Amino acid sequence: MTATLVCGLFLAGCTGEPQPNPLPPGPVTSSTPAPPTVPVPPFTGTSPAPPPTPAFRELQATLELFSREMLQNGAPAVLIEARAGQQVWRHAAGVRSLGGGAPVQADDPIRVGGLTRTMVAVSVLKLVEEGRVALEDSIAKYLPGIDVLLPPEPESVTVRQLLGHTAGTPLASGLSDYAVLGFLVERLRGAPLGAVLRMDILDPLDLHSTMVLDESPLPDALVHGYAVVRGETVDVTRSAQPGGPASEGVIASVGDINTFYAALLKGQLLLPQSLVEMKGSVFADYGLGLDHWNDTCTNGFYYGHSGDVPGYGTISISSADGNRQLTISLAYPPLPLSTQPSAIALELTGLAQVALNASCRFQFR
Repeated sequence: MTATLVCGLFLAGCTGEPQPNPLPPGPVTSSTPAPPTVPVPPFTGTSPAPPPTPAFRELQATLELFSREMLQNGAPAVLIEARAGQQVWRHAAGVRSLGGGAPVQADDPIRVGGLTRTMVAVSVLKLVEEGRVALEDSIAKYLPGIDVLLPPEPESVTVRQLLGHTAGTPLASGLSDYAVLGFLVERLRGAPLGAVLRMDILDPLDLHSTMVLDESPLPDALVHGYAVVRGETVDVTRSAQPGGPASEGVIASVGDINTFYAALLKGQLLLPQSLVEMKGSVFADYGLGLDHWNDTCTNGFYYGHSGDVPGYGTISISSADGNRQLTISLAYPPLPLSTQPSAIALELTGLAQVALNASCRFQFR
């Protein structure tokens, strides 16, 4: 993220006087698809959506500039959705695949990596609410034979520890904490993970662009990701998922992701106590499937998750009441594969946090 982006957002932050509207980004070169702004109808009723406030337009201009820079650096696609009260703005720029792919649309699904964990955590906590699982129980109680994959003293690895990434794994098999939780959900529900998430989350919220990436044919609208392998740019859309599908296997649109987190934070998916468990303590680095960041507008926290898998990066953060939201997903510029977190993923997280912290001046309509 350029210094210009960060400084611009800080100068338009929570405590200063309203700033004049920035000039819109200049035109993109002919070889790069222009980043269109896609109009979105209001969520309810038939009355027209309210016009965006000046502060919301500033946010749009800043995010459009970020999108243009990513495209100019070689990113195949950038997808963004911002929400503030009834104000909604979507942005789609780039192509679904290199080599003549169709232009991306705002509702196109994209791999969202670690955001999968929040959905899996919801399904685990639904089992807790039903009395079928206890957070302090050993995972071996529910998965006979799993002890061969666990660290020494497997009986000490609890469901809570797996949800909060505090179990001391990786496991002997190389599977992640959430891969084991995926086995738990599938065993107790007697159904594949994708079917469980559809029952617990996707169908109740009417999320049509979200699914678990498995052996089924890829959706036509799926945004493809790329990496450089032995000097060649290759399609990694179906690349191996080191953490397993329960850790990073979901594909979703940015709108679906915002709808999911808003429903979660507004108490539409879990009981209040379960949501408190997910958020974790104010001193914890991570909750149960939820990350958090400082919200300077309220002196509270934003909640959400980041995703960083080969070829793709996503960040989704929401205010605690679900009224201010920002989700950014992109197909990375093709780069050599690495076991280290992507620098762009870190930029995404910083940009999203600064952008929402500048939203204190939003007038909710």
